[in-house]
Amino acid sequence: MGHVVEPATSGRSKCRACGENIAKGVVRIGERLPNLFGEGDMTHWFHPACAAYKRPQLFLEAVQAGAVGIDDNGVLEAAATLGVTHRRLPRMNGVERAPTARAHCRNCRELIPKDAWRVALVFYEEGRFSPGGFVHLSCGPAYFETTDLLDRLRHLSPSLTDSDVEQLRAQLG
Repeated sequence: MGHVVEPATSGRSKCRACGENIAKGVVRIGERLPNLFGEGDMTHWFHPACAAYKRPQLFLEAVQAGAVGIDDNGVLEAAATLGVTHRRLPRMNGVERAPTARAHCRNCRELIPKDAWRVALVFYEEGRFSPGGFVHLSCGPAYFETTDLLDRLRHLSPSLTDSDVEQLRAQLG
């Protein structure tokens, strides 16, 4: 099915990756899927940056089809290419401090201590993002098979402060 790249006609559509509204006039990328509830198709909308990080194949297909109006196209294309190359990178759903010490790391299987940085994971299945656990921030490079994580974490966790980013940088090495 074809994908759609267009300015948002209203401010009511939400990005499937981050859950934020897509403002009127802002370029959005739509993934056409068969409608599970009736006849025809349905469209899942994404911000271009969210598509590059969470649905990299969709973003690259849109760029190859000649999508226009996407800002930072080269940077986002590089991020999407990295996401296709490293199959686990699109699972990343941000970074946070562990509120408890009950979650296990999906990489090393150890408990993640309370207040330690952890990376949340999601799996994209049947048009939905489903929670998939956590990994220690220090296990991130091994789990995702790359050390190029900080820009992606910053985009997926917009509430990070400069101090938080410095802590993440120090832990990632």
